[in-house]
Amino acid sequence: MPLASSSAVAVRIIKESVFGTIPVAGNPTELRVTGESLDYAISKETSKEINTRRTVNSMVPVTANSSGGLQAEMHYAGLEPLMESVLQSTFTEFGTDGVGVATPTTGITATAITASSPTSGSSIFTNLQKGQWFRVTSAGANNGKILRVSTVTAPTTTVLTLDTGTPATVSAGESIQIQAARLTHGVTQSSWTLERVASDIGVYMAYTGMTPSKMSLNVASGSLTSVSFDFMGKAAVEGTATNLPGTVQDAPTYDIHSGVSGATNAIWLDGAPVTGTYVKSVTLDFDNSLRSQEAIGTLGAVGIGSGTINCTMNMQVYFANKDLFTKFRTNAAMSVMFGSSDAAGNGYMFSVPVGNLASWKSNAGSKDNDMMVDISVTALSDDSNAVVALRKLLFVDRFGAAVV
Repeated sequence: MPLASSSAVAVRIIKESVFGTIPVAGNPTELRVTGESLDYAISKETSKEINTRRTVNSMVPVTANSSGGLQAEMHYAGLEPLMESVLQSTFTEFGTDGVGVATPTTGITATAITASSPTSGSSIFTNLQKGQWFRVTSAGANNGKILRVSTVTAPTTTVLTLDTGTPATVSAGESIQIQAARLTHGVTQSSWTLERVASDIGVYMAYTGMTPSKMSLNVASGSLTSVSFDFMGKAAVEGTATNLPGTVQDAPTYDIHSGVSGATNAIWLDGAPVTGTYVKSVTLDFDNSLRSQEAIGTLGAVGIGSGTINCTMNMQVYFANKDLFTKFRTNAAMSVMFGSSDAAGNGYMFSVPVGNLASWKSNAGSKDNDMMVDISVTALSDDSNAVVALRKLLFVDRFGAAVV
């Protein structure tokens, strides 16, 4: 009799149209994961009836829920459905699937791209927001450049003003394509059925109503970039055949990100690349503060409630100056951005426009060690921004190949 091995497990997901109900149509996708902690728990009340035998008569289920998490190595495109779901929104894509049409330019300076005629349709420059990151592809000097839209000057139909921290290569003019998509948090909650397949023993466990509650992304030197998603759900069912409809789709096969491959535009503080020190690790946590909603007549949640968004960035940097401590002591606001991409340049920038340095800690624990600084930055709503759409805690900018 075979026994299940964790090396023979697959995890498949399909989006639900009704909370807690396995869809009857559509195709699931098999995720690239490194581990899972999916669980179904039933809380049972023990009867308190008294009898002469001094025995327990029965146990009755009173509450139940599915929960758990998925762990993965960060890669391009394949985890975007869960990234969108945890932020309760979708990517706004430039052009088609995040790739614009070829745009001839009359000239490119260090701080501006000027189109030879007004851009239009889904590839119009004005579809990009202030502060948004994008990648240029061309046959000219700016091929592969990762640039950022000015945080001050909004794009027009002919001129795309660039942030001074990401200068373009000066060119008399070249035909370019812009790769860009932007995700920020919203209020459209979605749920999934997650199926864990123990292929060697033929057991299929489907967990329903799985609503992403938290995302945690970690970039560290000497390591592959990791990401995890936590879920809160409704129920679970088991079978010896798949519980899902359709045909299983393979996940995209882009390379895994690392602390080296993702170093392009890696860490920015207050609108400029980190200078004077080095960052050893950065972790982004985004938490929806979900709660299970229960009601009489139903075993398991009838819904999942969303609470306050808590978004933090934790970093470990080499202790080289007093600048971060000064921000901590004076309660000064700061912006934080970091990138994660593969060796081909397909990736993301994660941006907190306004943050508060909530904690700063550094000690000389013992000799013969580098002194490090551990900081935690809490994202705050950018309520002073004149553009209402930019009053957000977090932006995720995608740049790379088309995501269909």
